[in-house]
Amino acid sequence: MTNPGFEALSRICLNNWHYIQHRTLTFHEGVNFFTGHSGSGKSTVIDAMQIVLYANTDGRGFFNKAAADDSDRSLVEYLRGMVNIGEDNRFSYLRNQNFSSTIVLELRRTDTGECQCVGVFFDVETGNNEVSRMFFWHKGELPSHRYRITEENASRTMSIEEGKRWLIDNFSKEDCYFGSHNERFRRQLYDIYLGGLDSEKFPLLFKRAIPFRMNIKLEDFVKEYICMEQDIHIEDMQASVMEYGRLRQKIEDTCKEIEKLGEICGQHQVVMGLEEKRKGYQYFIEKLEILKGQQDISECQERIVALKENAQKMEKEAKEQQEVLDFLTKEGDELLKKISMTGYEQMKEQLASLNDLIVRLESSRGRWEQTASRLKEWEEEDCVSNRTLWDVEAFAKGTITKEELQRLKADLEELQKETIKQQQSVQGELRELKKQLAQEKEEWEQLKAGKKAYPAELEQARTFLQNQLYRETNKSVTVEILADLLEIRDERWRNAIEGYLGYQKLSLMVEPKYARAALKIYKDMDRKKFYRISVVDTEKAVMDALLAAPGSLAEEVEAKRDYAQAYIDFLLGKVMKCDHVEELRNHKIGVTRECVSYHNYRIQHMNPALYTASAYIGKASVRQRIRLLEQSMDQGRKVMEIKKEQAEDAKRILKREYLSQDLEVYLEWKKDMESYKTEAVKGDKLKQKLEDLLTENVEEWKEKREAVLKEWADKQEQLRRHQRRMDDLEREEKREREHLLELNGKLVEREKRFAVREPFEQELSKILEERGQVRYESLSGEIAGRLGKTLEKQQEEKNRLVELRTEYLKSYPNRNFSPTSMENEEYQQLFDHLNDDRLEEFRVRASEQARTAMEHFKDDFMYKIRSAIKEAIQRKDELNRIISRLDFGKDKYQFYIGRNKGADGQYYDMFMDEALEINPSELDIVPDNQLNLFTMEHENHYGAMIQELIRIFIPPENATAAELEEARRNMDKYADYRTYLSFDMQQLIQNEDEVIRIRLSKMIRKNSGGEGQNPLYVALLASFAQAYKIDRKPGSFKNPTIRLVVLDEAFSKMDGEKVASCIQLIRGLGFQALISATNDKIQNYLESVDKIFVFANPNKRAISIQEFEKMEFEELKEEG
Repeated sequence: MTNPGFEALSRICLNNWHYIQHRTLTFHEGVNFFTGHSGSGKSTVIDAMQIVLYANTDGRGFFNKAAADDSDRSLVEYLRGMVNIGEDNRFSYLRNQNFSSTIVLELRRTDTGECQCVGVFFDVETGNNEVSRMFFWHKGELPSHRYRITEENASRTMSIEEGKRWLIDNFSKEDCYFGSHNERFRRQLYDIYLGGLDSEKFPLLFKRAIPFRMNIKLEDFVKEYICMEQDIHIEDMQASVMEYGRLRQKIEDTCKEIEKLGEICGQHQVVMGLEEKRKGYQYFIEKLEILKGQQDISECQERIVALKENAQKMEKEAKEQQEVLDFLTKEGDELLKKISMTGYEQMKEQLASLNDLIVRLESSRGRWEQTASRLKEWEEEDCVSNRTLWDVEAFAKGTITKEELQRLKADLEELQKETIKQQQSVQGELRELKKQLAQEKEEWEQLKAGKKAYPAELEQARTFLQNQLYRETNKSVTVEILADLLEIRDERWRNAIEGYLGYQKLSLMVEPKYARAALKIYKDMDRKKFYRISVVDTEKAVMDALLAAPGSLAEEVEAKRDYAQAYIDFLLGKVMKCDHVEELRNHKIGVTRECVSYHNYRIQHMNPALYTASAYIGKASVRQRIRLLEQSMDQGRKVMEIKKEQAEDAKRILKREYLSQDLEVYLEWKKDMESYKTEAVKGDKLKQKLEDLLTENVEEWKEKREAVLKEWADKQEQLRRHQRRMDDLEREEKREREHLLELNGKLVEREKRFAVREPFEQELSKILEERGQVRYESLSGEIAGRLGKTLEKQQEEKNRLVELRTEYLKSYPNRNFSPTSMENEEYQQLFDHLNDDRLEEFRVRASEQARTAMEHFKDDFMYKIRSAIKEAIQRKDELNRIISRLDFGKDKYQFYIGRNKGADGQYYDMFMDEALEINPSELDIVPDNQLNLFTMEHENHYGAMIQELIRIFIPPENATAAELEEARRNMDKYADYRTYLSFDMQQLIQNEDEVIRIRLSKMIRKNSGGEGQNPLYVALLASFAQAYKIDRKPGSFKNPTIRLVVLDEAFSKMDGEKVASCIQLIRGLGFQALISATNDKIQNYLESVDKIFVFANPNKRAISIQEFEKMEFEELKEEG
């Protein structure tokens, strides 16, 4: 095989890449060997190389795939140099200031020595890990400055802008290129710089070859490395086939819908027949109501006439009774005149007035005595002065003066005010005591239950932060309070520690890896609500951790978490313990066990609340707080009992007499008491005079007048009763007249609403005529009974109609029809429309869509599968031509690609049949059998298979998620041309008379280790030879390609002889190789490779690389 010139990777320049600060490696154009322990940095260089060769900075799918470990690096981790600093996944970065990086590959033509460079600049902002990039190319070798700038005796990597300026200043437009657009650079890279490589197949092959392992079936190997997947777009075909299926289904659905609508329309006719019958009965009832109304009006008019006659008769009788009353009144007046002439009536009126006065005076005396009795109760109270008691005594005797009464009233009012004030004060104290006891009890119960009584806003903040962290990280992050993570070693220092930490012990903490997210969330929390809450930056606390000073207060605190201990050392590590106050001045910061602190040249007592009520550190704080709470509650209950007694005393005192009436009222009572005796004597004398007059004729006149008055009263009562009966008759007549008006109004309204329908009218007249004398109510009730039965039957039929409609609407939810409407127009119109127009429309459309579906099926699917199979066979033939030129001694190898020997192989003949060359648009379509499209020989052979495949590409109607997933898997499977093929390699052994062909897939399964690896490497290298177009004739291409093959642990199970054989094959095909293996395999390679690179990374922070040329290999043999 001829070996014309190619683009060899001559050097790689790395600036600020992972653990490499600045390094340029020089490669041999033959076989290069990377060796070193696992994790020494081999994959770091290989990944950098891949970024440029793929023009892909994402890294997903290839970063660290060549490494032996399972780590999954990102571009930022590579650029910044991520370093693990603990076993709990904690990490830091080597580069923490904004910086730039470069990766550059130098390619040198092996025939002319011309060089070109392809690479990428990165700018990294470490504050937010934002990465900017710019790919570039230029002619010539790597520049001597290696893309670095020297400033003040220090060098740094060029930024993107600086690199852009350097390219513009040093190259013409034709000799350089730069840009941040990956895809555009990738086209340039593959089409021009790398010699015209396939932009899809080359990256796949190169990427898969690096981590290549032998635990793979030969058939899978051929699929992944030789016959790679092709994106056969079947969307149009699938949509077309599904549209045809949808139309066929639509025809079936439309027929079903027409059937359901026909049943609904028939049921509606039944309901409407019953509706007409109901209307007839309703008409009869309404007409009978009108007839009954006319009858009621006639009867009402008769009652009004009778009432009017009775009223006139009673009016005459009332007039006669009034005349008798007038006569009796006159007679009584004459007798009263005779009595009045004796003076009897005047004295009787005087006595009545005097008696009223005496009663009032007696009432005043009673109120005075009652008030005096209540005032005497003050003698039981200790709070009353002697002067007040003397005034009370004078009030009780009735000898109190106006001035004394005024003074007593003022003293009692002042006493009342003081008592009210005292009562309010005591009640306020009781409320505060109750509130305090309730709070203390609640806290005591929480502490007894093992839960610290933290402030409510602290618990709310912790819950809020925990929930937000879950949303941010999608992980359940524990948010803890610093006090819960601490224990105090020496209880003698508890109060000092609690007091000095103050509210800092209530700080919230999370693991350091979540600290940044927690701080971000805290920034947006409610400031007014959570201003006292703090969150510790545990990440910084750990990074900046300092040792606590000996003798500091931090020695007495033990933390459960390392980040909590770091924070405590920061807070208390410089606070020195002092036994006496005098020692405090010996330190900048100090405390004593008695809670005296010294800081900033200032001595101060700590707030006792911070180490009593707000003591939270450790379990001992809970016990201490419980004890303090129990003492406080006992004391509070005792104080409450005293306050309750004071409240009861105030309540009793406020019920005493306070002379709340005006002063004039009490003076009036006193005056009335003094007048009572005089007025009582006057009354006795007047009563005696009246008794003397009664002994004369006055008694006889008085008795006669009383008899007249009694008769007058009886007659007056008779007249009133008579008048009431007259009023009743008048009201009854009025009611009847109003009733008549109401009946007339109702009748008029009924007659207005009533529409005469002649058929119903004739039927009712016939019924009335047959009945003769009719009671309208009875007949109406009978008809109402018939109406009720009709309504029941109608409701049954309506329910059936609603059931039919509801069932229909469930099946067709897009029909926005009413299921309960009495109208059926929308159902009837749809029935007529579907039955007459839509069904035929769907049949025509289905016929047309069937042709389109089959054309798509053949053009978008069958022909593409056929083309892909042909391309695979052509690729196989090309590879076999390449392999045939290789020297394997007596053995020869070749690829085999043919018909799948499994069940899916049945489709192979269908795809490869020559009948597929016929244009589908020339086929006839039979409307009632659209899927049987092939009327030619191909249809006779494969029609059933075609229909089967089409069904595979149509998911079931209303498919479940599982069914859709199965349909998707089937579509992926049958849209892959490799489904229909079988792949293998054959070993050809030439005997004297024949060539023996051995299937290597069977042989490889039997063998293990190095014996079965050669054929797979043959296949892999042949694929690279095809990708790099090695078999092209010289002069048939403008630019040569690269010939780089990168293999990691490629020959892990082979001995030195086998390794030499495989490397010889690489040389024979004219490849430049980069082989990677751990250093325990180095002896197998020393005789076969051209250059060795030894990697080391002892501290996991800096990669060192030693380069050994062929002449220096003896050193490595000695070391080995």
